[in-house]
Amino acid sequence: MPGVNLKFNFGLPGQGSNLPVPAELTDYIKKQKQAPESFIQAPFEKPTLPKSSNGGALVVIGIGGSNLGALAIWQALRPEQKIYFIETFDARRLERLLAKAKHPWTIFIVSKSGTTSETVANASVFLGKLKREDKVIAITDEGSRLWEWAEDNEFSRIAVPKEIGGRYSVFTAVGLAPLAMAGLDIARLLKGARDITESCLSADLSKNPAAQSALAIYQNWKSGKIIHDTFIFEPDLEELGKWYRQLIGESIGKNGKGITPTVSIGTTDLHSVAQLYLDGPKDKFTTFISAQNRGADFDVSSKFGLTDLVPDIAGKKFSVLMDAVLAGVKATYKKKKLPFVEITLADISEESLGALMQMKMIETAYLGKLMGVNAFDEPAVELYKEEVRKLLKDL
Repeated sequence: MPGVNLKFNFGLPGQGSNLPVPAELTDYIKKQKQAPESFIQAPFEKPTLPKSSNGGALVVIGIGGSNLGALAIWQALRPEQKIYFIETFDARRLERLLAKAKHPWTIFIVSKSGTTSETVANASVFLGKLKREDKVIAITDEGSRLWEWAEDNEFSRIAVPKEIGGRYSVFTAVGLAPLAMAGLDIARLLKGARDITESCLSADLSKNPAAQSALAIYQNWKSGKIIHDTFIFEPDLEELGKWYRQLIGESIGKNGKGITPTVSIGTTDLHSVAQLYLDGPKDKFTTFISAQNRGADFDVSSKFGLTDLVPDIAGKKFSVLMDAVLAGVKATYKKKKLPFVEITLADISEESLGALMQMKMIETAYLGKLMGVNAFDEPAVELYKEEVRKLLKDL
């Protein structure tokens, strides 16, 4: 796949581009080529970013789509400045963070609707300790209650494109503003997303990784594979797996339909759930994710003779060991006739992550079309919020 740092392979015969393509998917792909969904265009737009950093602690207060994308990229790349992410009602963690985060603060309050309870509550604690040198930036829909509140208090505001939902917003200011301030090269991130977009809009399925992946997940779902496990052999990508978990859960789980997304980390989870995956119910479809270039590497030292306890491990590099384990796992899946696809990144870089996340968002849109659900709303989420509002009113 020229121009992007991503390779896409199928583990079993009959899982790839030779699958029959429903007409509704073909039509939808053609439509995206002419007038793509708004989120697909986001990497091609000029992002609105804060003008400068005050050099202090960066704090992102949001939940769900308001911070999962930025958190996933930050964890994978570890830019020069730490970001503190604040999500749920967790007073103990909040107390620890307040003790660690040194002023001056730059506080991002991120909520598309502007009325997210967790975000408002957590932000109120920080605002109660605000100092003159601190900055507050609201990232929200223009005209939302949070937007108006920020305007009334003369805080900075950045608008979220109204037509882009939170879980698809990583390439808008929602994800880019805090990452840029932390020192991440967002130009490279967006380049990776742009570079893969043409392939993901191709009418030629053999060149379209997003359509291939969506079709494979869909066909396996039809045959009873109701769980989709993202098995990541790069521990720094764990939060990316959780970002994808929300993307699939909120986008596809509707009208009695759905695919349960799970996240596994190799090699750790081979020692916790592999027995279930290999010998339990055959209700799972797996996507393996790894990288060719892992950066740092170590040799297994034979000093003191510890390596005598494990045959053939002495002198091997960690990268060789990880590759051997992943190859062994894939071979076992094939022997067990467990379906999977494999995504191999060239490295853990801005371009690779941009390409992978753009591909996964487009894949999700295609999967929604195949399953006959609206991949861009979340009607049931509002139900629990209504119950919470009733309870809070009576307390």
